[in-house]
This record gives sequence, C-alpha cells and structure tokens, in this order.
Amino acid sequence: MVALYALLLGCAFATTSALAPSPQLRLAPLATATRVASPPLLQDYDRLRGGSKPEGLRLKPVVNQIGGFIDRRFFLVGVAGAIGLAALVPGLGLKGGLLRPELTVTWGAPCGIFLISGLTLPTSQLREAAMRVRTHASIQAFNLALMPIVTYLLCSALSGLGLLDRGIREGMLVMAALPTTVNMCVALTRSAGGDEGVAIFNAVLGNFLGIFLSPLLLLYTVGATGAIELPQACASLLRKVLLPLVVGQLARQPLAAAVKQHKKLLSRTSESLLLLTVFCTFCKTFSEGFGVPPVTFAATAALVTSTHFGFLAAAWFLSAGFGSVKERVAFLYCSTQKTLALGLPLLNIIFQGRTDLAVLCTPLLIQHPLQLLVGSVLTSKLAARVKADETRSS
Repeated sequence: MVALYALLLGCAFATTSALAPSPQLRLAPLATATRVASPPLLQDYDRLRGGSKPEGLRLKPVVNQIGGFIDRRFFLVGVAGAIGLAALVPGLGLKGGLLRPELTVTWGAPCGIFLISGLTLPTSQLREAAMRVRTHASIQAFNLALMPIVTYLLCSALSGLGLLDRGIREGMLVMAALPTTVNMCVALTRSAGGDEGVAIFNAVLGNFLGIFLSPLLLLYTVGATGAIELPQACASLLRKVLLPLVVGQLARQPLAAAVKQHKKLLSRTSESLLLLTVFCTFCKTFSEGFGVPPVTFAATAALVTSTHFGFLAAAWFLSAGFGSVKERVAFLYCSTQKTLALGLPLLNIIFQGRTDLAVLCTPLLIQHPLQLLVGSVLTSKLAARVKADETRSS
C-alpha cells in the first residue's frame, strides 16, 4: 500500500515543472592597477568581489532556489511532507493522539477553511455565483447522476465477466452515489485559483442533496437503503459550513484592511488546514490499513484510480463551454470528488452485520486520499491555466 502511494506521489512530481535556473552572479572585475596591501577587512571585501567565494555565498543561491520552489509549490510540497511524516509517525494523527483529529480535523479544519473563505470572498462574488444555475445543475448532474450511472454500467460489465468481486462492486456503487466533499473541493479550488464562490455553493448544495438522493441511488443500484438522521446531518452542515462562512462575511468589512494586507497568510492557513486533514487521513491509513487481501486491494486500487482519472478527464472536457477557466476548475473539483464524512456512516448503516464490510469500505477509503493527492498535484497546473486565461482576457 505504501508503495502504491509512493508511486502515485512520484507520478505527481513528474508532472510539475523543473526548477528554473537561477541567474548567474556577475561581478565587475577589479582594476588591474598596482594594488597596495589592504587591511584584513578590505582583503575580505576583495575576496567577495573577485576572489574565491566563501562557502556560505556559494550556497545562498541554492537556498534561495529551494525556498522559492517551496513558496511556489507550497501545497504540493506540503502533501509530500504530510504523507512522508504520516508513514514515519502514524500515531501522531490518530484519534486521541497529540493532534486530536476528532477535534482539529472534524471541526477545526472545515470551520477554519470556511471562515477564511468568508473573510476573503467578496459578497458580490458569492451572490453572483449563486445565480449560475446552469453551472450548479451541471456539477450536481455529473456528480450525482453521470458518475453513478457510468459506475453501475462499468461494474455490471466487469461482474458479468467474472472480474469483479461482489463486495468491491457494491462498494464502488456506494462511493459513486455519494455527494462531493464539504471542504476539500473548496480548499483545492482556492489553491488552484478557481471560482471559490461556485465551489462553496456546490459543496453545500451537493451535501444537502446527497442526504436525500444517496440512499435512493443505493436502493436502486444495490437494493439496500438505510435511515440517515436528517436533522443531525443538516445541523452538522450548518455548524461546520454555513455558520463560519456567515461569520467570515460579517467580519469582512471591519477587517478589510487586515485581510488585504495578510491575504497570502490567510491562503497559506487555509492550505495548512487541508494539509492537516491529509496528514491525519494517511496516519489512519498507514496505521490501520484496509483489512483486505493484497490482491483484492491492488485490483480495487487500480479500478478506483482509473475511474477517477477518467472522470477528471471527462469533467474537464465537458466544462469546455464554460465562460472562464476559473469556473472550469471549480467544476473539475466539485463534480469528481466523493465525501468520506457521509460515506462511512452510510456504509455502516446500510451494510451493518455484513462480514465483508471492510471490503465494501475499501473503494471509498482509497478514493479519499487519492483525490486529495491528485487534486493537490493539479493545483499548480490549473493555477497557471487560470492566470494565462486572465491575462488573455485583460
């Protein structure tokens, strides 16, 4: 399993651009006139101007290069570091551990991300995003209609050929029936320079729709359904998403100067909260595993990975008619991701008592870190596309 993530991470870094060469330091040569012996301090100055460079001076451009790369690829480097640290010390991010993910990840991360979104997102932009009915309908149709239908047809074909285990098939169908993520799609859209207003609107809309539609989809595709505590689910969305967003919007005007001055710091904070989620997710993965045979896991991982990349390609292709690249970025992230927060409780409700419950959960447990990893790799490329589109339009 670690090897699989290492391979995916290697592919991720292969897609990023190489380090740009730093400009060479050009120093004017000293005059060739007769030189008088200089004091030690001036001799040091002479060495800096034309003589051999001290070790610290030679290393400075390299350090600047590394620092510049980390600054430009903060989120990508952070994901690599989070996964590596999770592999070394998985106990740090487990429930009850030092980081207390049951509080920091379950509550702190989503509330912080949406509070920052409320602070930095102009009210007019959020209001304008709410009016894009065609965009929202397209995202939800892709996520809650096209993905379940394609997954159902694909899994039925593979099962008919005897290539897919029943538990994996049902696990794939459960995953396909879930709505998009609550905070991940918003944070990734922000990092890629996409339309954050569209992402926020669809994160909320998708999860409200998923409360009703996901059990119905499962009833049709799997033949099983379960009761979801509707008031509890709605209250959770209200507390973790809408309330922090409203608080941020209300505080935006009084804090306008501070928000403008510390815009980069706020962006880094939002990305760091998502990196905390990545770290704790992989801590649990490396610590507990998936509890399935290696062959079954490998086959499931291959299926989940191939379908995820296929849906990403389809989403980018189908969004070509949208008005801007920013909107396409939001469509890409919101339409292709699936939430673990609703998925695991739903699996435990619907398939309670099944001996192969671990197998049923495996597709979703692979999808969750996979979409984090792939999404983070794409941010720098998408941000460049967004910038180029804005430059062309201006």
